[in-house]
Amino acid sequence: MGESDPLLLKNTGKSRHVKLQALRKIFITALAVTITLLWWLRQINGCNKISYPPLPKIPAHVPYLKGATFNPDENLTIVAKHGAVASDMEKCSQMGVEILKKGGFAADAAVTTCLCIGTVDTMYSSGIGGGAFITTKLANETGALSIDAREMAPGAAYRDMFKGREIASKYGGLAVAIPGELRGLYTLYKSHGSGNLSWSELVSPVAELARSGWNATQLLPGALSSQTEALKLYRKDWNFVYNKDGSLKKAGDFVSRPELADTFDMIAKNGSDAIFYDPKGPIAPFLAEKVRQYGGILTAEDFARYKVVVEPALQFHGFSDRNLTIYSPAGSSSGVALLAAIEVFNGLKNDCDQTDFTPVATQRLVESMKWLASVRTHLGDIGVYNMNKTAREDHTYRYQQFLKPEWAEHTRKKIHDDRTLDSWKEYQPAYQPNESHGTSSLSVVDQWGNAVSITTTVNLLFGSMVHDPVTGVIMNDEMDDFSVPTTKNAFELRPSIFNYIEAYKRPLSSCSQSLVVDPKTGKIDMLIGAAGGSRIPTAIFQTLVRTYFYGMDILKALAFPRLHHQLIPEILYIESPSNSTLENAMLNRGHKVEIVGHLTAMNAIRLKNNTIYAQSDYWRKLGRAAGY
Repeated sequence: MGESDPLLLKNTGKSRHVKLQALRKIFITALAVTITLLWWLRQINGCNKISYPPLPKIPAHVPYLKGATFNPDENLTIVAKHGAVASDMEKCSQMGVEILKKGGFAADAAVTTCLCIGTVDTMYSSGIGGGAFITTKLANETGALSIDAREMAPGAAYRDMFKGREIASKYGGLAVAIPGELRGLYTLYKSHGSGNLSWSELVSPVAELARSGWNATQLLPGALSSQTEALKLYRKDWNFVYNKDGSLKKAGDFVSRPELADTFDMIAKNGSDAIFYDPKGPIAPFLAEKVRQYGGILTAEDFARYKVVVEPALQFHGFSDRNLTIYSPAGSSSGVALLAAIEVFNGLKNDCDQTDFTPVATQRLVESMKWLASVRTHLGDIGVYNMNKTAREDHTYRYQQFLKPEWAEHTRKKIHDDRTLDSWKEYQPAYQPNESHGTSSLSVVDQWGNAVSITTTVNLLFGSMVHDPVTGVIMNDEMDDFSVPTTKNAFELRPSIFNYIEAYKRPLSSCSQSLVVDPKTGKIDMLIGAAGGSRIPTAIFQTLVRTYFYGMDILKALAFPRLHHQLIPEILYIESPSNSTLENAMLNRGHKVEIVGHLTAMNAIRLKNNTIYAQSDYWRKLGRAAGY
């Protein structure tokens, strides 16, 4: 083998070195591009590596006090002559009454009360980072108005966005939908407000409360303790719920929310809700950025796309032997399901002992509840931007069929006094939608007879656990109320196809707050709203039956234990304290029975003989009404 040319070896080595350097540059550039693309894909799809805490044992309701009772204190009912507010917090009820005293209508007082309950101890279940349903009626107008201020899915949302990461629909940024409460309240103010008070006069008192602070009741510490693990994970954004020694707030501790106060000040001075929904304003960009920090897809531009749905409230005429009219919410609520059950029960022959917790009357009530649950599985929002004519016609037809007398008459033939049907399939559900969770409710009536009932929510306790420390707003996790097509429930049922995720669509809600009107006088006879997820419509339904069929006063109708059946699971839930006679009677009729603690809270106002009786659910949520 001959000797190699030294010059050739030198040139060859140099050439290899140049090629290696070029390859390194190409590799580094390609790696950088790949990393950048992956980062952007994660930002776009909300797939950042986000840690999630375990779900609390009680995801939306905290067991306060002793729950239901057969011996309620009569002093808990507020008797008034001019106006009243029933809400989950006495402080907020009283703030609403102060608005009434200043000449405000029920709508004006409802705005202040609603903002208040989303600010103080009940912040865990409501607030301007969530949504609301409003049923409202002016005394001098025929009919009532339904305002659907339910949250909407962000523009980048898609059907399978939670596939393989279902927990992300409950915690973190991906769970957040576009908030609607504030727009709903402003719409209420403009539609049914008195004109005697400015928007600023309704919002500013709540800003002052948030800034000056208050001493916590049992409500806030109870909710905080249920989300201890989540609060540890999101600790940097939740300073206001911790004391200086690092402990969580407990009953009696001072609490304030100065950042939320600043936000309310801006909203008040703006004179409308526009500043909250402005994609280039001082609020929406901060909220969107915080949501995206936790893996979300919400953008500031999504806020500008938000719309409320205002339409006539749903109506049922001829309720009870007094032929009353019931007005319930339309839109993406469960108002249709509630009225369908009312029509079924209302038409059953009145030939049994119409007394609370008696076997035959209860059997008819429970069977009507099961049909209510079946109807609810057929419901779902069409979307405010959906212009598909066929889809809209199908949606209208599907809803209208359950409000026809023919459907109710056909359904009543399947109700038997001595037995329940053999299987849930005989109730013809369209499979099971996701169960909605925590809510707050309030009812207001004024001296002129105007009335408003609102249900407001951020869903689970403290919503998505995303709190923006700049604006002080707690963001909802309403994306969890959509059906997830890749997930069957414990009974191997597929979710409802009518409630799949779509951009700018609203998730189905259980909200069904209602107004009862006497058509002979045109006056409000009762207002009622409830909190408790899928148990809301059954709780309202039972209370209406107790009031108008069993002749119970508003105190007992709310304080006594409640029944609930949602078809799936096939269990009749009886709220403790238990009634063994009723339990055995229902077991003999083929029901599976379970005694449970309370899972609903309710607020209602009854008007009789020119007197107002306002009742909040003190036994389950420490609620207190106020009036004058």
